[in-house]
Amino acid sequence: MRNERIKQSLCILCLSLPVLWAAGAAAQSDMGSVMNRVQREEDPELGDLIRLAMENRKVKREEAFEVVRKVTQSYAQIKLLDQQIAEVSRKAESAKMAEMRGELLLAKAELESKRITEVANLREMAGILPLLPLAEQQIEALKGQVSLQLIGERVYVLEGVPPFMDWWAKERWKLVGFLPEKETLEYVRKRLQDKESLPMLFHMLYDTETEAQTRALRNKMITVAKETRSQMETEMRLERKSFPGSGKSPLYVREGKITTFYGHWHDVVRPDGGPEPLATGFVNPKDVEQHILWRLLLPKNVPLTFRIEYDQASASLAKQVADAAQAVVKRLGIAELAGVEEALVEPVPEKAFLGRWAGPSRGDIQTIDIQSAQVCQVTMGDRFGRNTVPGAVKAFTSASGEWFLSTREIFININDKNEWGGDNTFRGHLDPEGNLILERGEIYTQGGWYSSGGPPMVLKKVQ
Repeated sequence: MRNERIKQSLCILCLSLPVLWAAGAAAQSDMGSVMNRVQREEDPELGDLIRLAMENRKVKREEAFEVVRKVTQSYAQIKLLDQQIAEVSRKAESAKMAEMRGELLLAKAELESKRITEVANLREMAGILPLLPLAEQQIEALKGQVSLQLIGERVYVLEGVPPFMDWWAKERWKLVGFLPEKETLEYVRKRLQDKESLPMLFHMLYDTETEAQTRALRNKMITVAKETRSQMETEMRLERKSFPGSGKSPLYVREGKITTFYGHWHDVVRPDGGPEPLATGFVNPKDVEQHILWRLLLPKNVPLTFRIEYDQASASLAKQVADAAQAVVKRLGIAELAGVEEALVEPVPEKAFLGRWAGPSRGDIQTIDIQSAQVCQVTMGDRFGRNTVPGAVKAFTSASGEWFLSTREIFININDKNEWGGDNTFRGHLDPEGNLILERGEIYTQGGWYSSGGPPMVLKKVQ
């Protein structure tokens, strides 16, 4: 019975189609002879589909005729279904009988189903992967990038500064604010309404404690994207927050010099975009604020505490560094997320580390010659099976490197890769017997060192 009613509805539709076909026939009369119409395709949309099918499917000549036929037939069928659906919709809106309106709406649904299937066939024939809502956006095409991290009941929102990069060391960010959820959604809506900001990536960081809340916030942001009709040019990426460090961001002040460390020992871009990058090692006092800003404006780095570790001779300079950090935190309005602490320590003299040290062949480093001017020469041990790690210094080979002191420790870089693609940083301290105790680890983004595990290496001074 249902099928009979649908057929009746379609019959009503077909009675109205002669006018459409007549209009189409009149248009065709303007197209010239059949030969011209066979030899040329003047419909730009159909022409593009045929061209894409040929290119994407890498069609040979003997297969081209079938591809052209199938693409043309599918295209024509979709166009016909478009007209039929439009006509059924018009009749359903004007139908006075509820039963007739219901049958017409059912007929429309079936026509739409056929159209979806035909569109899928045409995509397959033309080799087209369609754009999808909230799909991955290419970094090169982005006009906007935003990082969001839920901390407590508020959201730490950072806005990317173009040009956008896919590497943390070269990304620049500015703070939007530490916002309540309502203000966060208002900000998202404003950005999505600005067509100059699209396409845009929202990068949402979460951990175990905040995952459920972050997903709920993402769902609300998706609703905003739909309301602003920007979902086709928006990606809302969820990413588990990787470990940034212990929560301490150290700055070492000794003998009137400031030292800090960056992961991978690479240069990082300045927050102000200036030409002189920031890097591991001695800090120009004029750049202290830039180093502090970089820690605060890198996604996932907060909350943190700046630890100013200093010797007695550098107390005045350490106070300047601490004051600079507090001023930046106050200016950004994020006192809840960043603290400052000062620690006076008794430093280990540089000369205590200088010289040649040697230990057993078991381990990463067998001998090391620590020279002045921040250079050293290293002979590797057996490396505990890490000899096959890409970019790692090979077992029992030599390598040159550089070193910097904190207040009581030495940090050594020999451009040695670890199992996870990062740079190994060897940290050393002197034990009560005067041995150099070395450990393998990595500098995390907050600036602190973190052990990679394994037994420490015990080296004795040989000269």
